[in-house]
Amino acid sequence: MLRNNYVLLLFSLCITTIYAQDKLWEVNLNEKLYKVGWIEQTNDGLILAAGDRGLMALDNNTGTEVWFNETLKAVDKNTLLNIPELPMFYVEYVPIIGKTRGVLINSSNGDILFDTKDDGYRMKNFTIIPDEAMILFELIKDKSRYLMKFSLRTWEEEWITSVGTIKQNLLQKVLGNVSFIEQGPFFNDQGNMILGTEDEIYVINPQNGKIVWQQEVKKKIKTLVYSPINNNLYLGHKKNNKLIIFDSGTGEDIIPEKLKLKADMIDLMEDDDTDNLILVESAGFNLLDPETNTLKWKNNFKISSLSEVIPKNDKFYVFGKGEKSSEVAKVDSNGKKEWRANIRGYAYYQSLTDKGILYISTDRSNIIDYDTGKDVWKRDVKFRAIPAVTYDEQEDKVIIFENKNGYKFDLKTGDIDLFAQDIALKKVSRKTPLQAEFLEGSGYFLFTDQHVSLLSQDGDLVYSDYYTPPSSTNALFELSNLAGRMFLGVDIDIEGSIENINMLNSLSNGVYQNTRDQNGANSHTSIAAGLYVGSGGNMQTVFEITSTRYFNSKQDKDHQFIVAKTKDDTNTTTRHAIYMVRKATGQKEKTIDLLDKTPNYLVDTVDNRVFVNQNNELLTSYQF
Repeated sequence: MLRNNYVLLLFSLCITTIYAQDKLWEVNLNEKLYKVGWIEQTNDGLILAAGDRGLMALDNNTGTEVWFNETLKAVDKNTLLNIPELPMFYVEYVPIIGKTRGVLINSSNGDILFDTKDDGYRMKNFTIIPDEAMILFELIKDKSRYLMKFSLRTWEEEWITSVGTIKQNLLQKVLGNVSFIEQGPFFNDQGNMILGTEDEIYVINPQNGKIVWQQEVKKKIKTLVYSPINNNLYLGHKKNNKLIIFDSGTGEDIIPEKLKLKADMIDLMEDDDTDNLILVESAGFNLLDPETNTLKWKNNFKISSLSEVIPKNDKFYVFGKGEKSSEVAKVDSNGKKEWRANIRGYAYYQSLTDKGILYISTDRSNIIDYDTGKDVWKRDVKFRAIPAVTYDEQEDKVIIFENKNGYKFDLKTGDIDLFAQDIALKKVSRKTPLQAEFLEGSGYFLFTDQHVSLLSQDGDLVYSDYYTPPSSTNALFELSNLAGRMFLGVDIDIEGSIENINMLNSLSNGVYQNTRDQNGANSHTSIAAGLYVGSGGNMQTVFEITSTRYFNSKQDKDHQFIVAKTKDDTNTTTRHAIYMVRKATGQKEKTIDLLDKTPNYLVDTVDNRVFVNQNNELLTSYQF
């Protein structure tokens, strides 16, 4: 039975004393592996141990060897790709003679499913396509890109196809493995697979991997949309005023005098309510009829600094975002304005809720009524930072904490309550990337990698603690802030958790689960706290926080695992430890003392176990 195990692994460690732990098993791997560089847990629960003499998998219940491959010596953890939901992973190693090789392995028995051998391929990313019973792996070799189809029916490679050369930008080099598939894949009426890279379109027969047609474009592809209504493919260029339409079956340009736009294209997307395509330009937006490939309105609807259009029930909500001020307008199906509202500041987040349009800007936050275009809340709330957000399932309200204050937003009535005021959290400032989680029966858990606090549902501070990190994470947070500024596309004076912004935007677009890259491996991310309201099929997404953690801490349902440094009883010697803190009380229920400040351990949240790699040779399992 496959399990969603969210694993934290942090480099090398030595352990001295274990407190309040029940040892389940212990095995010394020195003779078999010599030095164990890292451990990891597979999707089917086995413990991988990578050593100088090979790669081993152990039964997580007993510690007994399940399989061992002595060829895979000194496997690099940064190459690990764990395939979500499947007993399958990819790693690379360097043989004594020859080039770097990569292998795709069945984690349950150690069988090698695909071996790059001396071909020089390296896997960088993948897409699981369940409807086609396949995994589409992205490979690179020298400066060339390749796609490999791996069948989920036979568990074998079926084909490898070349798809152009690598054009790697600076961001990709900084942030690691980034997919070179930027559009798609999706499938046309003939069953062929359509995908776009930075500046090329490929239509591939998924049965044999042969390219049906391909098209190189001169400028970066902004959007690629396939319409099943007419089997056409729509190509939009970034900062270009032409929309090109292809017959997806043949690649023929079916509009000789390419559809001319009035300004630079921003986006092209489907409107599920009308089957039209929404064509968004910097100078306005219009509807494109896919049956005739003509614009439906004589004139574009215009708004200053147009950035986004969201359709809802045959209406369109248009957002313009400037650094000093923003706008939102409601437009009917004929392109006529119903109302227009001004927003002070840069509106970096908006969501369509049951009551109206919830927005958060650098200057204020409120809900705009769908019918009147007026603010619903009696007063604005100004956020100095990206707020920590969660959803109270018992009270059916959105909880937001920022700048020492806690608010409850009722999305059905539009009421806003200041329920917690002047709450001083230990070592939390405007720059602290605070996140939140609703704990049923306890309150609101506020946390970062090193900080844990609990706010009751009545607004009382139950506890607040800060654990000194074993090493600085400032560089990591600076990188996060840089990525956030690039993501938002505007330099704004606001700090906080960039993950909140990323998730807000993803979930507003219906993305509830995703596969992220972490230390070279794609890991499945689960929802820890949801912010969507309503019932049945009428659920509205507001905010969401996931259980994935990136630095020193690890979460499960009831606990936060934190790596920290502290002084001993005499206050003279610095020591490091892993603390298992109960979220509801703040109590340290378990402690593992460390000699090294960068521990190598796993937390199994399914079977409630901790696996520790001691002295790079002694692997021990503890029940908690």
